[in-house]
Amino acid sequence: MRDELAEYYIRRGAFLTGTFELTGGGTSDFYIDGRLIARMHAALIAEHDLLGLNATLVGPALGAVPIVTALGLELDRAFVIDRGKAKGHGRGRRFEGTFADGPRCLIIEDLITVGSTLQDTVRTLREEEGREVDTALVTVDRQEGGPEALAEMGVTVHALLTQADLRAADAAR
Repeated sequence: MRDELAEYYIRRGAFLTGTFELTGGGTSDFYIDGRLIARMHAALIAEHDLLGLNATLVGPALGAVPIVTALGLELDRAFVIDRGKAKGHGRGRRFEGTFADGPRCLIIEDLITVGSTLQDTVRTLREEEGREVDTALVTVDRQEGGPEALAEMGVTVHALLTQADLRAADAAR
């Protein structure tokens, strides 16, 4: 599955090399567009029984929105989008969508670098929403310390691919 997904990213131009500015600060010599596929996420969720009963899928904006939406529909599960901050109009909500009856949440993200976005989402879900979060599923781990940072919060990160997987697939072309 890993090789197939890595090759898919390469063929679609979703793994690029160059100089790119990162959301969490700093720059990188590669760019990953992780919004491409939900079925492989669903397979990993099933393989590791990551979802459980009455859990909500949560996707931080913007990269995870198409993935969490596709997964919610594919798995027929409740899902919410984390805006990153409460909006200043309407109901002023940070999380859009409907939480499941149970308190458990599974975070879905397109990629993880140092983990700052996911740390903020986890902290807010726990402290402001009273939710339980112990697992995150990311499409690509950039291998820059994100999973380790989340582990300090008691969150295990599962990744479909790593930077090394993508570089190997790119080099094999």
